[in-house]
Amino acid sequence: MLSILFYPSFIFLMFIVVLITIPKKDFKEYFIYAMLLGGLGDVVVVGLFQNLFHIIWFENAGIFNVLGQNILSPPSWILTVMCFLRFLPPQKMFQYFYVLGFAAFSVMYGYLVHNVGLFDFKPWFYPVMAYFTFLVWWSIITWVFIETSSIAKRDSLNNL
Repeated sequence: MLSILFYPSFIFLMFIVVLITIPKKDFKEYFIYAMLLGGLGDVVVVGLFQNLFHIIWFENAGIFNVLGQNILSPPSWILTVMCFLRFLPPQKMFQYFYVLGFAAFSVMYGYLVHNVGLFDFKPWFYPVMAYFTFLVWWSIITWVFIETSSIAKRDSLNNL
């Protein structure tokens, strides 16, 4: 029963962090990027890895089970991506370490959700293949944001 409270608790905590750390004027832009690259990205990645390749799967989602997926996973990714983008360093060198670190964080989070009993995977997938998957995903998020975001362009100009 307690496992079902994991995602709502995580969402609540991340929502508080997002409200505290993201300036009101930038909230909409961060949210749009997070919706597309985090929430929709989660649906695509889970769809591929769960429904097509059968490498990962959600378990014990209870009332949050929708078509075999935990409906609270995309909102969790949205809030996480918002925080990720908010604290993305403007210097290229630091961005590499930031992305590498977030990929490792994502693997650890996957283990946490697994240990809570909400998520499982093929033994060969974690940690190495999952790390490379997250590394690619966070790299794409970073690249798209830097190349297209007015916030990223503004922040890079401020650091000249």
